[in-house]
Amino acid sequence: MTEGWKLNEGIASYHHVSEDQLWSVIMKTLSSQTVKTTSYKFALLRAILENLYKTNKDLEVSFNQLSESFAKLYWNLVIRNGYSQGHQAQIEKELKKFQVEWQIPSGVSFDSLQESHQFELIKRIESKVIRKYVVGALFANTEGLVYGFAKKERKLTITTGAYEFLLKYQTNIFKLNNYELAKFLQNKNPHLTKGILLEEIENITQRESLQQFQQMIVTHSGSTCFYTDRPLQVAKRLIAVDHFVPWSFVHSDELWNFVLTSSSLNSSKGSKLPAERYLNKLDVRNQLFKKTGDVYVKQVMETYDFRQFVKLYEYAELNGFEKGWAP
Repeated sequence: MTEGWKLNEGIASYHHVSEDQLWSVIMKTLSSQTVKTTSYKFALLRAILENLYKTNKDLEVSFNQLSESFAKLYWNLVIRNGYSQGHQAQIEKELKKFQVEWQIPSGVSFDSLQESHQFELIKRIESKVIRKYVVGALFANTEGLVYGFAKKERKLTITTGAYEFLLKYQTNIFKLNNYELAKFLQNKNPHLTKGILLEEIENITQRESLQQFQQMIVTHSGSTCFYTDRPLQVAKRLIAVDHFVPWSFVHSDELWNFVLTSSSLNSSKGSKLPAERYLNKLDVRNQLFKKTGDVYVKQVMETYDFRQFVKLYEYAELNGFEKGWAP
């Protein structure tokens, strides 16, 4: 049988799969039952979770989307934080080669890179890592129950059963995955005097600034507080971009999930879910965004679907996020 990473195509299993079967392949994948010479399996599972809300109607995720998640994660791990993935890891070689080529100092975050450098890095990781070593290996480990893939079409397709499963249990899977990734990194970096913190791993791909989203929202829907309709003073410390459904559940920055509020209300809300009555208000705002003449805004709103958003909101509550917050 061809080794998973050498496959050019993986046909997903579409027969009915129970949650127990899916838990079994996920836990087996995260465990030492599979070879842990690289951290790719942790990175790909995390990338799939981060892109759950960017799939199209056929539940497809492009290799480019996966590569963007990889680029953010690994650049911040290796170049910003100095965590080795092991001397044989192709991704570490590519990152360091790229760093030297563009004379980028260590300690710089992915967000701080020039946009052209980000695009180039994402492109390289897709061709040198994602296509070559990653999608096939995890496909084999999960026995085709989670996704299928086609290298020619540069896409990964999540199975319907796995999609619902990952939505439902994403918080637990995300935390388990990060725990195993932290253990892997600790093993590869035994010289570190300070332990690799789980919280650091969980938040390593979070954006440093949401300023661009603030500007988009102000431009297309004004500068009033979403929750109170009061005017906001557009100053750095007085206005905040709030994740309607908390980042700690979504693990992705999406325009359709962002609203403006005051810094004080943003702190008060924390990781709570807003009251249900705000859902329709947010949908009205998002429908306006979808109809805007701004090409970029229309593009980032393409995957927005209100029914999916409601499901996201409900699954967040199921995962333990307190619902009903209001100012």
